[in-house]
Amino acid sequence: MSVAPAPSDDTLEYGAIAFTPDGSFFAVWKIGSRLEAEEKVRAECADMGRGDCEAVSFRGEVCAAIASGRVSKQRKVTYSGGGLTPREAERVALDRCNKNRRARGSCQLRTTVCGDGRLDSATAKAP
Repeated sequence: MSVAPAPSDDTLEYGAIAFTPDGSFFAVWKIGSRLEAEEKVRAECADMGRGDCEAVSFRGEVCAAIASGRVSKQRKVTYSGGGLTPREAERVALDRCNKNRRARGSCQLRTTVCGDGRLDSATAKAP
């Protein structure tokens, strides 16, 4: 029996999403380092000029989703969620968002991305 060595940080892929409270977002995948992925999404998100950006980064085997819900005519809330599949990440993001009483179940999926670029969810679309 042989055991393959664990991948070094040099061979890993990363993804990241940065998003604003109104649900605006920028996402990347298949990036060579966590720091590079985070810097790219933070810069692109800030360039949108839509408010403070929250960034979430993740390794290639992990997927992330964001969901937003309206809390008033002028305000939204946005939540992220993660998992090993696009569906799992979507479920977590939607569940977290819909638990916010102010959103009153109005949350909708905004995007889903996996660090390695894979998408296998029926609702996921390439960002």
